[in-house]
Amino acid sequence: MAVQATRSITSAGLLGVAALFLVINMLSSVLFTSMRADLTENRLYTLTEGTRNILAGIQEPITLYLFYSDKASEDVPQLRTYATRVRELLQEYMSLSQGKVVLNIVDPLPYSEQEDRASSLGLQGVPLGNTGEKVYFGLAASNAVGDSETIKFFQPQREQFLEYDISRLIYNLSSPEKPVAGIHTLLPVFGGFDIETARMTTEWAMISQLRQSFLLKQLDVASGEIDGEIDILMVIHPKNLSEAALYSIDQFIMRGGKAVFFVDPHSEVDTPVRQEGSPLEVEGGRSSNVKKLFDAWGIEYDPAYVVLDRRNALTVSAGDQGQIRHYALLAVGSEGLSSEDVVSSELELVSVGVAGHIGVRDNAAVRLMPIVTSSTDATLVEATQFRFLPDLNQLSTNFEPTGESYTLIGRIQGALDSAFPEGLPVEDANGHADREGRHVASTKEDANLVIVADTDTLGDSMWVQVQEFFGQKIFNSWADNSALFANILDNLAGSSDLISIRGRETSSRPFVKVNELRLAADQKFRATEESLQTRLKETEERLITLQKQRDDANALVLSPEQEAEIQKFQQEKLNIRKQLRQVRHNLNLDIERLGTTLKFINIGLVPIIISLLAFTLSIVRSRKKRHALGI
Repeated sequence: MAVQATRSITSAGLLGVAALFLVINMLSSVLFTSMRADLTENRLYTLTEGTRNILAGIQEPITLYLFYSDKASEDVPQLRTYATRVRELLQEYMSLSQGKVVLNIVDPLPYSEQEDRASSLGLQGVPLGNTGEKVYFGLAASNAVGDSETIKFFQPQREQFLEYDISRLIYNLSSPEKPVAGIHTLLPVFGGFDIETARMTTEWAMISQLRQSFLLKQLDVASGEIDGEIDILMVIHPKNLSEAALYSIDQFIMRGGKAVFFVDPHSEVDTPVRQEGSPLEVEGGRSSNVKKLFDAWGIEYDPAYVVLDRRNALTVSAGDQGQIRHYALLAVGSEGLSSEDVVSSELELVSVGVAGHIGVRDNAAVRLMPIVTSSTDATLVEATQFRFLPDLNQLSTNFEPTGESYTLIGRIQGALDSAFPEGLPVEDANGHADREGRHVASTKEDANLVIVADTDTLGDSMWVQVQEFFGQKIFNSWADNSALFANILDNLAGSSDLISIRGRETSSRPFVKVNELRLAADQKFRATEESLQTRLKETEERLITLQKQRDDANALVLSPEQEAEIQKFQQEKLNIRKQLRQVRHNLNLDIERLGTTLKFINIGLVPIIISLLAFTLSIVRSRKKRHALGI
């Protein structure tokens, strides 16, 4: 009877525990749906404060449609893993929006209405395998008034900017009006009359491209007035600005305005100012500066110097000199473009011409975040060299790199004080005085500026070829200048909350040791390759020396010394190539050994250890049992 009672109590207890478990689950699903815990190492699913503020500011509902080809991507595990990451992050947006963000997940099967809808919305279908079946993985969104935004395809390589891209899309739909960019310049960016050719010119291609996303308004440089509707200020090539104009720019920044400054030590797109009765340009006629503002804000920029960069130099046609590398015309590749700033992370090439460089003072309250930088194979030369430069070879003569990388385009952030601590100048261009107390002495929040130490980067010749096709202009860009400045304006036009969202850590976990092995092998490879180039140059110099020693009659026939020199170099070249192959081979062997070791640890060593522990434990238990039985 006691045994039966015990069994009954035990059964009742188990049923009670099961019932309690079900009740707790039901209550938690109802009462604690909004409670979440992000246990990932880099807090991948915790949205930033900027995103939370954007979600809190949504007035009308925004509907999201995540088009993901779930069935078609069954054999692509990497994409499926990232799709889970995107879906869960979007669900976090929906959870925090208090019903203002609605998420719909659609699997666009082949030849279905959903696939047609995804295509009509502008989403990108990527062909998969030999069947040609397309995989969709994009986001389409719309607001209450019918405006729409899309992310054509979620690229795993862009994971660190995933939150920024989604937040930007939501911000644009909650603030659908085009931002207004004020253009403060005397350069003929909108077209005009060219004095030297006596012809009318059309607006620059850069302006035409920016019009697609922004309302552009030309400001009156003489008065310096900046309208209240201006969201972003573009100050291009400022020269000899009045105190009133400088004060207007200063106060626009102090009141929280965003701005891009284009300054240049020697602007090729500027119409040269000639000295009277002389073909020479007026000294400083092509340089620009806003020294008073930059000095007050802690920004360093010296218009007296130009950056030369041997590694990034463009090859240009120099008339009788033929093709020659121009050390001041630069094509900066991905290694010189910041991967940490959203405006440049996806770009491949940005060109600048006869550019200066920027920095910040050591004691400045602002910080500089480079966007475009030169290589370390660079130096500084005086800008006056470019006033009259008949031979481009002068730039390479006595070229001595400093080993320093110079910031050509950078973002400035931090607290700023007005360059006019006492307010509006007593005597300005309009005779106004600061009697109404509207002066702002410093920024309330961190300012956000972009400084570009070049104006030629805006000119057509530095990034695009413009062609006429049946009355329409066709832009064939060879550099990403337009994309860069559109990204910069787009980024600055966002709220301070959007700007504060920086690149996040990714969910991928790289093989650090493998990367270290590859880096070490790459360094060996480059060192060996440089040795080959050095020997090649030495051989060419020896061949030239031997050629000069010959008379004109036999100049076209190789001498025995030259043939021996060439044969010797060819043998050295084969040996060095063999060394290069050996370096690569050793790298693969090192990685294979590491992989074999890891496989042994994961597949073999761990089971062996567990088996030994189990065997040891069984022996111990057997001995204890025997000891208890007295055996």
